Amino acid sequence: MSGSGTTRTSTVRGVARKFVLGALPPLLVLLAWVHFGSRSAVIPSIPEVARVLAHPFAEPDLDSLSLGTSTLVSLLRVLIGFGLAAATAVPLGILVGRVRIVREIFSPIVEMARPICPVAWLPLLIVIFGRMSVGTLLHGEASWRHELTSQLGVAMIVVIWWGAFFPIFVNTVHGVTHVKTLYQEVAKTCGASRGLILLHVVLPAALPSIVAGLRIGMGTGWMVIVAAEFFPGTRSGLAYMITTADEVGRHEYVFACILVIGLLGVLLNAVLGRLEDRVGRWQARER
Repeated sequence: MSGSGTTRTSTVRGVARKFVLGALPPLLVLLAWVHFGSRSAVIPSIPEVARVLAHPFAEPDLDSLSLGTSTLVSLLRVLIGFGLAAATAVPLGILVGRVRIVREIFSPIVEMARPICPVAWLPLLIVIFGRMSVGTLLHGEASWRHELTSQLGVAMIVVIWWGAFFPIFVNTVHGVTHVKTLYQEVAKTCGASRGLILLHVVLPAALPSIVAGLRIGMGTGWMVIVAAEFFPGTRSGLAYMITTADEVGRHEYVFACILVIGLLGVLLNAVLGRLEDRVGRWQARER
């Protein structure tokens, strides 16, 4: 009983210590905000930003959608682009990792394309796709009746796909090619086919690396969408709202958008981080 009580106490202390240390940076930022917000014409006060956050779907006196709708537009753009990236990068990464000739074909292309900033493609993609959106694909000429889907431009989604694709692809290839030979040899000795080895040995062993790539890809996609929405021609999204609010000096909206971007980033990273911990638990035990 004493040993169990000691373990429980140490766990509580560890959690409390982690919470206190993690709360220090936000607390310092909050104190600095209170200090400078009362002395600056640019930095809004906390109550002003809180009022914007408390009424996210109130129509702002800006050339922008409401904060809530702008958040939904940005989030949907990221999720669609990220979903397409995962759906293409994981299978292709598995194929490249398992078939040597395919790896030799794709490696030069990937190494050449990977350093190109995704946002650099946006002007060309806008020329190619024009105003095509998810709304036009789903509803055709009646897309104007569906404001939300009409804001999900194909060019923007392709840019996010590009940004999220390479981290997922590279981590998938790494995970597949670094599966221990011993595992595969044991499966072969037991008479397993190549398909069974892939399904029951390679994929489970590579899954932690794949999920790590998904986590990095999500973060990259979120950064890409913020940069892309600053681009001229964009008509909605959190970064677009930041631009329009800054132009007219409504900095409470700027700070509200920044907070929403940060909170969404933390939430998405936490979800994928939890998944990464779960799928990689057996590797930690093995070490």
